[in-house]
Amino acid sequence: MPHREETPLAYARQPHKAAQRLLGELAPLLAGHVPIDRALRLVAAQQGGKRAREAALALEAALREGRPLSLAMEQARDFYGSAAIAAARAGESSGNLAESLGRYVSYLRKQAEMKRKLGSSLAYPATVLTVALVAIALLLGLVVPRMSALLEALGNGEPALPTRILLSLSAFIRGPMFLWALVPALLFVISLFVHGKGRISLIGRLSLRLPVLGAAVQMGALARMCATLAALLRSGVPLPEGLRLAGPASGNLVLARRVEALSRDVERGLPLSGLMRGITWRGMDLAAEAAALGEETGELAERLDWAAGELEARSVARSATLLALLEPALIIMMALVVGLVAASLFMPVLALAERAGG
Repeated sequence: MPHREETPLAYARQPHKAAQRLLGELAPLLAGHVPIDRALRLVAAQQGGKRAREAALALEAALREGRPLSLAMEQARDFYGSAAIAAARAGESSGNLAESLGRYVSYLRKQAEMKRKLGSSLAYPATVLTVALVAIALLLGLVVPRMSALLEALGNGEPALPTRILLSLSAFIRGPMFLWALVPALLFVISLFVHGKGRISLIGRLSLRLPVLGAAVQMGALARMCATLAALLRSGVPLPEGLRLAGPASGNLVLARRVEALSRDVERGLPLSGLMRGITWRGMDLAAEAAALGEETGELAERLDWAAGELEARSVARSATLLALLEPALIIMMALVVGLVAASLFMPVLALAERAGG
């Protein structure tokens, strides 16, 4: 079957969760010398989800027809992802499919663990921000309109400037103009998450320029690229193809395009370490030095794996510093906003009390 041309974004697609679960159960069975057809039937019987079970049975049927595993996976490229197919193809070429798939599955598990840790770190700031937005929305949508009606009934004259601003903001939020402004904003945010090279490139470039976070984003993306490349090299994937797959796996299209250019130069015989030194990217000097050591010792995959771990640790440390600053900043911001809203509401009441007392 001819290899179909793909864009870098297509290479970046990760395996479906059901595919990750299927491969995660298949690899240890193959490592235990269970014949692949029996292993696939066993995996299919253990699957609770319909899609993973049907995928395992489809692979087993393709093997009975005499097709290799990688070619059968190619029929469902969107399900398995290009990197998994390349690992299977390399394992078949080297005669060690179990080891090749096992290394790729180990890489997927490490990536899933990193995502879980990142999600746990962001949970508290996201909760604080959500509570703050809900509190402000309730004040502006429910409390302020009632206070506005009370002020009009009392006829206390024109309120102070902060109160007028607050009343105008409340009226805007409850009016139709807010919906007209909200819908385009939501559509824009949704469009940022729809696959499109221009939008993803814009997000990637903006994230690189953020203070403090930019360095963490760069090192994190480079760590993912190095880890993916190391896993593919250990599975027997040639270096140029590994680079084409590993670049988009970084999750940053800016870095992916630079690594794509590297793969073309490597195909012409240029050393990877020298090419990496020519790229301006946070942490690239460390990765280039690791690549140079790997080229000298013949342990490129091991050196890149070490660089990935070091870069990931540095990225996590910078992210932790940012989160440590973000949490109290969100709490202070919430307190200030709620305090200002409350002060704006009670200023007219205090003014009325003073007039009544006078």
